[in-house]
Amino acid sequence: MGEESREMNAPKILYIIAMLFMLLEAVAYFWVSEAVGDALLILFGILNIVFIFLMFISLNLVGTGPVKIPYFWWLMLIIGVLLILFGYLVADFWGYGTMLLTLGFVWGVVPWPYLAGSLVLLAVIIELLAKKKDFGASKIVGLLGIALTIFDCIVIFMSYTAALPIVHGVFGIILAVVLLILMLGLIDIKIPFNWWVLLTIAFVIFTWVSPFALGVYPAAGWGGLFLMIAWILVLFKM
Repeated sequence: MGEESREMNAPKILYIIAMLFMLLEAVAYFWVSEAVGDALLILFGILNIVFIFLMFISLNLVGTGPVKIPYFWWLMLIIGVLLILFGYLVADFWGYGTMLLTLGFVWGVVPWPYLAGSLVLLAVIIELLAKKKDFGASKIVGLLGIALTIFDCIVIFMSYTAALPIVHGVFGIILAVVLLILMLGLIDIKIPFNWWVLLTIAFVIFTWVSPFALGVYPAAGWGGLFLMIAWILVLFKM
């Protein structure tokens, strides 16, 4: 990824999405800090904003005049690892994960621990893979989304005994298998694999399957989100 290029590519799209969740994460840390009186959370929030600034400038998304920060994939790797560490300390080690989940009911969107860091690391992996062989970034993210959807359904089966969530989990498994068949062309069926088919399946999983698994385990509830990201990459033909 050249430091002077403003051409959009798959890693850059993932970095942009990650930055949005990093901002959400920073605000969540400020809110939790206000509730529990932990000043370290304010530091983590400030560092998130600093990381956003570094990434925004180094990705050369807009003209910044004399302000230049060269792009290095290893810098993004360090930022991703630090974000994962922050998520572990806040959500699991200090036990504020439930408070972060509660903010989702207030804001309408959940500041998932580990998500921003995972997106940054995924972008780094896709960038490094792109240097070695030809591949479709949308397919990699889509396959990851399918795997996470199946994980979501397993979490639903483990967590609920009521009929309605179980039905959602069963439909999630069926949709994940159908999407896998379409994406890899395993069976010749009369359903095309294109952006609107992926969007339809991804939206159903994002809206009616993954939320039932949200907040139970790390990465639970991410399936639909990663499929929606794969849809964005499909639109950009990546």
